[in-house]
Amino acid sequence: MFSFTLLSDSALHAKCSAGGAHCFPDLRVGVFKEIVPMGIDPKIVSYKETGIHLSPQEFHREVEQYLSQASQGQSDTILLDCRNFYESKIGHFQGCLAPDIRKFSYFPSYIDENLELFKDKRVLMYCTGGIRCERGSAYLRSKAVCREVYQLKGGIHKYLEEFPDGFYRGKLFVFDDRYCRRLGTCRYCGTLWDQYKLCSSQHCQQLVLTCPSCRNKGLTACCHVCQEKELKVTSRASGQTLKEECECTRRRPRVPIEHVSQKTLGAGKD
Repeated sequence: MFSFTLLSDSALHAKCSAGGAHCFPDLRVGVFKEIVPMGIDPKIVSYKETGIHLSPQEFHREVEQYLSQASQGQSDTILLDCRNFYESKIGHFQGCLAPDIRKFSYFPSYIDENLELFKDKRVLMYCTGGIRCERGSAYLRSKAVCREVYQLKGGIHKYLEEFPDGFYRGKLFVFDDRYCRRLGTCRYCGTLWDQYKLCSSQHCQQLVLTCPSCRNKGLTACCHVCQEKELKVTSRASGQTLKEECECTRRRPRVPIEHVSQKTLGAGKD
């Protein structure tokens, strides 16, 4: 199975992966200004201004060097995960900085609020398939604070094809049946679990990690606010809904301010 992503009139990103028609039961073809919305017109932040593309082999060597130097507190590099928090929570590169953001459209604000963190740094950026890095690296470069900006060509997907036992730990969010060393934990009991389900409350679209044991107990929402609202909605007349409210979202800053040292990044997440 081949997938093609048209980045512009002259740039086409293609990759091959196992699968078939069953993977796309509701296949539709559409034209969009942004494949993964960043909220900034592509004419303002252009794919032509992206970071330097690194092959999986080159990226692997860079990460290896970064981890070696960071363990000694000598690294001038940041390994940046530009995906959403629920993706990095169940899988990420060792020693990465994974922003606690819910949508890619928050990424520009995250960069703006944390510019000092990236000043004079070499940045190694990655995402699932390389698409978000096309926009994210261009935006970061537009700020003219980094010494160098690199991105993983083909994303984690391509890296794992070359290095299934490399520096990536956990699952790749899109491909739930692969790379299954578990990193996530159940929202309620804390047991190791990494298979997401949508919050059971109709007004919420948050993804939640809840293990089979807790789901059997009726713990199927992302937080107690949604759990209570689910009960209220189901008890009301059909057609009546409640205003969206989620404890998880309310407690999480829309754009977190990082307070990390290079030593902390070097130790990183495993």
